[in-house]
Formats: sequence, structure tokens, C-alpha cells
Amino acid sequence: MINISKRLETIAKIILSKESNKIIDVGCDHALLDIYLLQNNDNLKIIASDNKKQPLENARKNIEKYSFLDKIDISLREGIHNIPEQVDTIVISGMGAETIIDILENEIDELKHVKRLIISSNNKYYEIRKRISSFGYFINDEKIVYEEDKYYIVMEFIKGKSKYDEKELYFGPNLLNNKDDMFCRYYDYVKNKKMEVLNKLPDDNKNKEKIKSEIELLNEEV
Repeated sequence: MINISKRLETIAKIILSKESNKIIDVGCDHALLDIYLLQNNDNLKIIASDNKKQPLENARKNIEKYSFLDKIDISLREGIHNIPEQVDTIVISGMGAETIIDILENEIDELKHVKRLIISSNNKYYEIRKRISSFGYFINDEKIVYEEDKYYIVMEFIKGKSKYDEKELYFGPNLLNNKDDMFCRYYDYVKNKKMEVLNKLPDDNKNKEKIKSEIELLNEEV
């Protein structure tokens, strides 16, 4: 079995929890996730895609090493442009929130047949929740992952509509409902980081009140 990071393993578990017609891994890097998925379910159909040739060549070498060249389509493409109609699951991981939102928003028509989005950005989780839910998806699952001194949130969006208030968008509706140990650890970490920033800002800084409000919100929940 191929070794993958804790974050990729978390993504894989969410994917494998439901059946998929065809999955596209956008920005597949070395295709480690795709190989792991097939090792756990060899009936999956997967597209490993990237917009650069070198990452795809790295992916191809790994896919060949694990004898999955006949199982994984390797595709040079920009984001989700012109994806096959059979694709019902999109995975985007390891990118900034703005890049992920741009990829989806710039090809919004491509989402017509897509039932599920598995998203793990490197930042700005509030923006991810707010924008993607506005595309006609609800947040079905969220997992916080701690790995190599960093926290990541993996989110599963399913086609459908749901309204979220500001607190749910900030914390994550599922995470807010559960409030497990990882929730407390992560948002305590966020609070401490914001307090560090706040203490360094001059009194006339325009962001000071916003950060104070966020710290008050964190104090209420953590």
C-alpha cells in the first residue's frame, strides 16, 4: 500500500464513503491520492489532472510504478475545463482558497453533473464555505487534520441548498455541532494567532476591530 499524508488519507476516506461514477483530481501533483484510492477500490474511474506538464509527468511515473496506467486517465487541462459528463466528484486539495474558488467559478457550467466536491484549501475556510455553498452545494462533512505542525480542514460539499449563518460559515456547521477535541485545539490555535496579530497592530489600524470581533466569537465557542 502506498504511503500518503494524513490529509490525503482523510480525503480518501471521505471519497470512499460513497460511490462515484468518475472522479477528477484537480492539481493531482504526484497522483498519490489517486493510486491510494484504486488500491482500496479498483472499480473507481479517476482522472488525474494538472495544468502543467511536469507534475503530470511525475504523476505518470508513479501511476506506471503501481501498474494503474489502464485505470487512471492522465489529463493536461486548466482546472475543470471541459470535464466529461460522467464526472460526479471533483477533488481539489493543497491550493489557496482564492485559486480553488476561481477554478470552480470560472467554469461554473461544468458543475451541472457534479454531485460532490471534496475541498481542502490551505487557508480562508470561511470564504470557501460561503462561496461554494452559493454554487448550490451544502456542507455534508468536515474534518480537521493536524499534520507536520499545521492544521487543515477537509470539506465535503454535496449538491443541494442550505442556508448558513455567519457563525456556521466561520466555524463550519458540522464542526460546530460536534465540537470535539480537535475542534477545540484548532480554534484555540486560531484564537492565539489572532491575539498575537492584534497585539502588534497600532491602535489606528483599520483591521483591529474586525480581529477583536473574531476573538470574541472564538471566546464564545472555544
